[in-house]
Amino acid sequence: MNILAIDIGGTAIKYGMYDDSGSALTDLYETVTVKTETTNFIMDTVIQIIEEMTVEHSIEGVAVSTAGVVDPIEGNVVFAGPTIPGYTNTPIKQTIENLFHISAEVENDVNCAALGEWWKGAGKHSPSLVCTTIGTGVGGAIILDGNLSHGSSYSAGEIGYLPMAKGKTLQDEASTTALIANYSLLSNIPVDKLNGKIIFEKAKRSEDKAIQAIDDMLSALIQGLLAVTYIISPDTIVIGGGIAAQKEYLENKIEAKLRKSIVSKRMMPKKIVCAELGNSAGMIGAIYNFTRKHSY
Repeated sequence: MNILAIDIGGTAIKYGMYDDSGSALTDLYETVTVKTETTNFIMDTVIQIIEEMTVEHSIEGVAVSTAGVVDPIEGNVVFAGPTIPGYTNTPIKQTIENLFHISAEVENDVNCAALGEWWKGAGKHSPSLVCTTIGTGVGGAIILDGNLSHGSSYSAGEIGYLPMAKGKTLQDEASTTALIANYSLLSNIPVDKLNGKIIFEKAKRSEDKAIQAIDDMLSALIQGLLAVTYIISPDTIVIGGGIAAQKEYLENKIEAKLRKSIVSKRMMPKKIVCAELGNSAGMIGAIYNFTRKHSY
């Protein structure tokens, strides 16, 4: 079965063809997410992508991973934050199926990343998995016995909104955005001259300010992981997002901080690992989401 996977983000839309085993059939393509301060043109782009891909490929299904809170049954975006203006109530599944007469399935991007890592990546077939993605913000997803836990409002796992001290949230202190802002204050280097990779490289060269900024971020992250561990008791925690590329630097530090903070060592997850699938995690998870709903 040939399936077109589309991963919709706030800055870019990635896409490519896969078979139903999750193997890529084409290169990974990428285009800019077109938007203004008040609206977006995402569905125009999605329609154009499908039209272009059908010229050279027989598409039997469309698997969509997208930013925003998603109703996975109706396949529409029920809530989207300010990063994608006018995206709330976008009927993705209905639009694709009505225009192209092809089955489509839609799921939240962090949920898809978690499914990808559960199916093919760092948390392969874990009985209970929590995936947290760290980037501009902090996202989360929960998989129990191979099934996503959506919650009644389809927003289960949104740990980035957990309250922290002084009226802040977890993503205010544990995101890459927070890391960069903190390091900028410590070093007097402007934010626009920094990114997460630069800070990690400085830390690996034993720069004290970079080490301190990362440690501050991880200390905040641990508060979120503690809450998840106490409530869900997951077998596996997967750390995703761009930060996962720092696997060798991060994994042992995160596990040590969690072990030091947790009330009992017997409550520790069996595995705390960085994600393995990189930029393709969301699309691979979207493929899995599609195939399990269309297995004949």
